[in-house]
Amino acid sequence: MVVYLLLIFCSVLLISFQDSIIYRSKSLRNTIFFSFVLLLFLLTILRSQSVGTDYQAYNGYFYSSSFDLKNQYIENGYILLNEFAQKIGIFLIIPAFEFIVSFFGMYELSKTFKTNSFAFLGFYILTYVYMQSFNALRQFIAIGFVSFGCAFLAGKTKSKYLYFIIFVLIAYEFHSSSLLMLFLPLMSRIHVTKWLACISMILTSLLFFTGLGFKITQPIIGLDNHYAIKYGQDTTFLSATGSKGIIQFIPVIIQFMLLIWYLCLQNDTKIIPNNSGSVLSKSQINFIITGYLVFLILYAAGGNGVIDRIQFFFFPFVIIVNAVFWKIDQSSLKVMTFKSTLLLFWVFYCILRLIINNANVVPYVFN
Repeated sequence: MVVYLLLIFCSVLLISFQDSIIYRSKSLRNTIFFSFVLLLFLLTILRSQSVGTDYQAYNGYFYSSSFDLKNQYIENGYILLNEFAQKIGIFLIIPAFEFIVSFFGMYELSKTFKTNSFAFLGFYILTYVYMQSFNALRQFIAIGFVSFGCAFLAGKTKSKYLYFIIFVLIAYEFHSSSLLMLFLPLMSRIHVTKWLACISMILTSLLFFTGLGFKITQPIIGLDNHYAIKYGQDTTFLSATGSKGIIQFIPVIIQFMLLIWYLCLQNDTKIIPNNSGSVLSKSQINFIITGYLVFLILYAAGGNGVIDRIQFFFFPFVIIVNAVFWKIDQSSLKVMTFKSTLLLFWVFYCILRLIINNANVVPYVFN
């Protein structure tokens, strides 16, 4: 627990220093940034098998044949990675690859939105994304590749849709659910207003508390071959209840309220500023905020394990949106109150998840 509390403390400092003299110094900024990234990398590869519910299983895969992995419906990309690690004789190549692809994929996407690198690092920790990656190793490789694809999608590169599809197909070779992300280009056409966010919060709450969200999403899960095969023989596949209760849902309501609060602070016609002094296009704003809204709406499934995994693909949006939230003008009391509330929420929410021990990452044990 101490390791994570220190990371939280460092994250708050990084977010607080994002407009400081330290950040303005390129050499000092880069030194701090890459030192912190190196620390996160080392914590990823040096953790014990007991850290994260899936980590021990992946260590077991290292000693399995490719034929056995195929019989367990493991995708070809991961099997090739595992074969390479086996030939070298070093399992740590696999978590190292996971961190590099997932982190820098998300970071590359954040650069498209000109987010502050210190803020990105801080919210990468506080939103629990880093801790979750201890759990879903294979999927986070896929998330990294999807993020690289989204960086092209949200940029001004020619043939951006082609690049996006290529990266999604690469992600598919590590986690087949990645194909569900092919709809992401549509998000740039959705304009999220405070009223749309309010209606989404109400509907999400109704679906969650009535259990309808869970029942509606169950048949949809079967559309993905990976989950249909994996859970198809489970007699509770269409009848089990979700795992999330009121304690887990209250922070979701708070996130909806923070989103609405932010939209109220902004003029519908005002372009959101970024730290470079330029502006984000309307399609970029739509893309990132819609992605965050989808992430929140998926909580309506009430903790269905499969929907939770689909929700993982929207973790990068959570990080980037909160970094954008933090960058708004600090001149007014309203904005300062909003930003203080935002930071306090994520600190306490991160600690709550550690106490609940989401993904079984507590205690952290060195290998």
